[in-house]
Amino acid sequence: MIYKNLFKNSENLLISLKWVLQIAVVFFIFWVYFNPQTKLHSIIAISLMLIFYVLQGYIKNKALFHKELISAICNSSQDLIVYKDYKGRYLYCNQLFLDTVNKTLDEIKGKTETDLFTPKDAAKINKISRKTLKGKVIRKKIQIENSNKIYDITATPLVLTKGVFGVLIIAKDVTQEEKLKSELEDQEQMFRSVVLGMPIAMYLKDLNGNVTYENKMAMDFLGLSDLDNANKWHYKEKRADEIAKEDSEIITHCRCIAREKQITLKNNDKRWFKVTKCPIINHEKKVIGICSVARDIDAEKTALEQRETYVATLTHDLKTPTIAQIKALDLVLNEHMGPLNNEQKELLSLTKDSCNFMYEMLSTLLSTYKYENGDYVLNYEKCNIISLAEESINELEAMLKEKNVTLRLCTEGIDFDTNIDRMQIKRVITNILGNSISYAYDNTQIIVTIEQDKNGIRFEAKNKSAYINPETMNNLFKKYVSHAAKFNKVGVGLGLYLSKQIIDAHNGNIYARSYEDNSNVFGFILPIVNEAAKIS
Repeated sequence: MIYKNLFKNSENLLISLKWVLQIAVVFFIFWVYFNPQTKLHSIIAISLMLIFYVLQGYIKNKALFHKELISAICNSSQDLIVYKDYKGRYLYCNQLFLDTVNKTLDEIKGKTETDLFTPKDAAKINKISRKTLKGKVIRKKIQIENSNKIYDITATPLVLTKGVFGVLIIAKDVTQEEKLKSELEDQEQMFRSVVLGMPIAMYLKDLNGNVTYENKMAMDFLGLSDLDNANKWHYKEKRADEIAKEDSEIITHCRCIAREKQITLKNNDKRWFKVTKCPIINHEKKVIGICSVARDIDAEKTALEQRETYVATLTHDLKTPTIAQIKALDLVLNEHMGPLNNEQKELLSLTKDSCNFMYEMLSTLLSTYKYENGDYVLNYEKCNIISLAEESINELEAMLKEKNVTLRLCTEGIDFDTNIDRMQIKRVITNILGNSISYAYDNTQIIVTIEQDKNGIRFEAKNKSAYINPETMNNLFKKYVSHAAKFNKVGVGLGLYLSKQIIDAHNGNIYARSYEDNSNVFGFILPIVNEAAKIS
């Protein structure tokens, strides 16, 4: 048993002392026998015998105490504990090991690995034992086929003055930890495979701005080579302030940013990228790094510029002859070229209206592209929105008469200037009123309300017209979508889309509501205070 070996020195001492005392007692008995008058010797002999038995009991009790202590410690441990002698035979183990091999302590005493495990498992354990018996402390993870578990084994030699007399093995079950580690490694490998195969540049940075991971495309984007230090790319010197500002914004506000940038690559080729940076957040909801993704949009930028050039050229080339037509028609209608009868005037007026419609459509198309591409700068000025509404109503007088629709303007007693782009807001008002008149039932009234509430200045037009279903309503402010087809009318669907762009640029809100009683409301809200800003 293990305590006999662990306390071998104590037992050897006990045996030696026992033989010495026994010889001394025999010697003193003979001495007393031949010298009966010497009573002192007999008293000494008896005292030595008493001391011997007391000392023997003390040593045995101490050994028993150590045995129980070691047994209690081993059996309360969450790890497997095994003691083997120098021949590899099992002499002691804790209950957890017995439960694992489904044996009793008596059944494992004197047995070896080959008696308890499969040949493959026995070879693994025996290899560790042989190395330990040479005086080495071994730490190794092995998988036991018998239980399909993974153990982290620590084997240490038990050494006395004469050398190694046994092996103490402690095995910790790390199956779950290893399984989780394997799953994490698989996920990481999957992530790396996906990132490496993506046609984008992706890299990770810590809070100090050091690059901790990048894929192949990111190395070109950052200006790196395989031999370069990932934290010393040449952009850091050229754009250090810009990068530091972006990183600080992401870390401080914990939000993503997306910007288009023209980047110079390693070969000095300048290309446009859309760079998106997002915070990396841990389970404590703290930012621990930044993930950056850069997508090459150079081809898109080139195509966009070509499209803008084409649209600008097309609208210019179409607007010029349209304006010329309108001027020529004005001359004829004013009878500078001779008198006209009523039929001629009506025909020419309709032709002029068509030319004006064409001109407005071209202006709307060009403005839409400018807003989309961020090329339009709002020209803020103090303006009275009621005056703008009145101007638009006067310009739409012909439409009102044609539909036999009346319009009532309710201003709720407000009359002050606000900071807006006058021409653009008038375009929105005209568009909303034009739609309200165009789709209104004949012989009805349109109510236009301008009021101030807690959100700002509200402009709203309510007419009597057909109900618009929710699906169509949700798409009204999208590009090239209109509900004109519902009424067999012609429409390109840019008017409301452009109106939304203009109101959004003013930090306002545009809306539409439809009711089943055949009434529809279109309107917008503008903040009272605005600051001039470029659309971005």
